[in-house]
Amino acid sequence: MEYIVVVLFAAAVFAAVILYLAFNQEQRERWLGVTFGIASVGGIAIYGTAHAHEATNLVAAIFETVVDVGRMFAGINNVSAFEKLVGADSKWMILFWGVHFLAYYSLASAIIMTVAKGMLKKIRTFFLHINDVELIYGITDNSLSYGRNIADKDHTSIVYVGTSTNGKESQISQMGGLLFSDSQALNPDAKFLQRLSVKRGKSKFRLCALSGNIDDNLEYAVKILRALEKAKVRPEQTEVILYGYEEHNGDMLQAVGDKYGYGTVRVFEKAELLARLLMQKYPICNAISFDENARATCDTNVLLIGFGRKGQELLEKIVINGQFEGSNFKVKVFDKNGRGTDGFFRARFSSLLDNYDISFENHDGRSRELALYLEENIDKLKYIAVAVGDDRTGREIAMNILEFMRGRGASLPVYQCCNDCVAKYELNSLVEKYSIFDANILYNGMMDDLAKKLNHYYMNNSASAKKNWADCNYFDRMSSRASADYQAALLNRLGLCNGQELPAEILENLAKSEHLRWNAFYYASGYKKMDIETFKKRARDAQASGNKRVSKDAEGKKHVCLVTWDELDEISDIENSIMGKDIDYKQKDRDNVLVIKGLLEK
Repeated sequence: MEYIVVVLFAAAVFAAVILYLAFNQEQRERWLGVTFGIASVGGIAIYGTAHAHEATNLVAAIFETVVDVGRMFAGINNVSAFEKLVGADSKWMILFWGVHFLAYYSLASAIIMTVAKGMLKKIRTFFLHINDVELIYGITDNSLSYGRNIADKDHTSIVYVGTSTNGKESQISQMGGLLFSDSQALNPDAKFLQRLSVKRGKSKFRLCALSGNIDDNLEYAVKILRALEKAKVRPEQTEVILYGYEEHNGDMLQAVGDKYGYGTVRVFEKAELLARLLMQKYPICNAISFDENARATCDTNVLLIGFGRKGQELLEKIVINGQFEGSNFKVKVFDKNGRGTDGFFRARFSSLLDNYDISFENHDGRSRELALYLEENIDKLKYIAVAVGDDRTGREIAMNILEFMRGRGASLPVYQCCNDCVAKYELNSLVEKYSIFDANILYNGMMDDLAKKLNHYYMNNSASAKKNWADCNYFDRMSSRASADYQAALLNRLGLCNGQELPAEILENLAKSEHLRWNAFYYASGYKKMDIETFKKRARDAQASGNKRVSKDAEGKKHVCLVTWDELDEISDIENSIMGKDIDYKQKDRDNVLVIKGLLEK
């Protein structure tokens, strides 16, 4: 019995040592390199000196030295050659045996680490049979950060697929992940899914396509989708998170009716996600003062520096989230290359530029023109955002603005949309940053939680909130997001999510703000105002055909409600008189405020 106990415990200890070495691969490999280098240099010095001492043939002495140094790493020594040089009792023998120990240690460690890698990979591959599978396509700093954020999730195995590892294998190993870079993994088919133990009715499968190339991401997602369909994996088992273009990629990957697709599709466009993240973490309403009846008491003046892809997306979100009853809205945009890159933006969003006070300066964020603008307007500004495309330049601009304000007694924060995060810079405060690759944003989709609930409320059917969201088109998703983001920030800013009924005057001002927000969203979506005569004709035609939707022309991108708050009554009266309805467009804005308030309080 004692023999069995010894053998079992020895095996367990040896296995633990191997796994320990594998989990700390990066440090072990670094130390292995150090010991190998010391042993090699020491061995050459020791044996080279010893063989040169008795050499009758210089060439033979060189080869003898090389052979003895190589034999060192196999645990074999030529101690007699060195003893002839220094003597058997010399203190130099300590150096001799120390170098041999490091050589033997290097070889043993390399063997154990090789065994460890193989054993650990087999163990992790086994867990694919019983865990959910998280397949991450693309090996980048961002995808590794994402993997680390979800590494502690129970019953989930992380698998990376990619070729450009750049020495990041050890990071994947340390988070408990597997790495596949073979041809079958890069061109997945049903056999690859078998390797991952993904099959019909078994656990969950999620693909996160996060490489830097959005075309590669989509192509890989399509290949996986075909393999899933061939393997007859049910759509409800599957999910995809894709770095790409939501408007173009989302619908083609989503399972709808008899069309096979992923059960859940979450496509994000980085510039859009960054802009939303900035508005959620640092909403414009937090920089605005309000009276006791929720009416703004100051104008909303915004400075935006940078008008590339991020800057253009941010401008849309700023306009949508910067509308408040009682406040005049104004944006000044600085970008030295703005006139050379804004052509498609101006063509697509002409209504936005026509209906809001947005002016452009063709100057750099470090120019004297910007300094002069700040000199004249620093006391009026409420919000400053930087989105110049280069993180280092953006931070430099932010720091320059802070130093400028320090000398003038101002203390406005400066916000930056960086490459993968948003940051807040403020005098005498540490920098705050929020990454779009945070697990709660991508994995759990927390940014859309309230938008999903709002959409589910208005769908008013028996389907789940998740199913209703999956069936949403791009425009409806963006509409729910815009409303939820804006109202959640405003209600929290005013402290109105306390379960108490809103006084009539407060509700009215919030509804007016909501209508301003709604107008801005539609203008930012390319819509224009529908004239009254066209509206009346549509109403008469609808009455005859039984059509119910007359206020909105989605194909022509026109809406009759793109008017002031006071003009909404006329719109309601016209539609009611022709269609025989009892519609109140002002009440729709009031209801939207109350619905979101109720959802926030649940």
